[in-house]
Amino acid sequence: MKIEEQIKNCSLCGQLPKIYETPIQLGTSPFIIIGESPAKDGWIISKKAFYNSKQQLQGTGRVLNKLLNIIGYSINDIYFTECCKCVIENRKLLAQCSKNCMPILKQQLKSVPCEIIITMGLHPTQAILQTKIKKFADVVGKILNINFEGKSCVLIPIYHPSPLNPKGYKDNLPIFENLKKLIELKQN
Repeated sequence: MKIEEQIKNCSLCGQLPKIYETPIQLGTSPFIIIGESPAKDGWIISKKAFYNSKQQLQGTGRVLNKLLNIIGYSINDIYFTECCKCVIENRKLLAQCSKNCMPILKQQLKSVPCEIIITMGLHPTQAILQTKIKKFADVVGKILNINFEGKSCVLIPIYHPSPLNPKGYKDNLPIFENLKKLIELKQN
């Protein structure tokens, strides 16, 4: 069964709105970014990550785009998916929904050629590491060599780039500067 059908037919998290028509944005970047869950007024409606129904970049997309520009990419160049495929408005459900969506996320990560995974926030990071993190600040920006489903990868957690997050831009700047060096190193 195709990933889109698996997501559409899933009811593990109830009957929440979900992204299933385009559950992964394909790109040309050597990395994939994994978010928490789709925004209710974004991807599900626009069919494009970080854009609203009027095809305008949403706040998180604008911040992330500025960070990506540092390393020569834009929102439209990246591989992107969400840890949870449903719109999760109750943040208390993110951990369980992340666990429910893990089989689908694993399939998605196998289908992209990226060896670098960037996680936006605590929940996607915990999902990939499959462990509870006590203090997210202890892992943010770290280059973690992991083995994910038999594939050697580099995991780099970042602060969620929401415009409401005071760390979303400023504290992610040095991470993206280091990411630029890592990409150059991997390409040579």
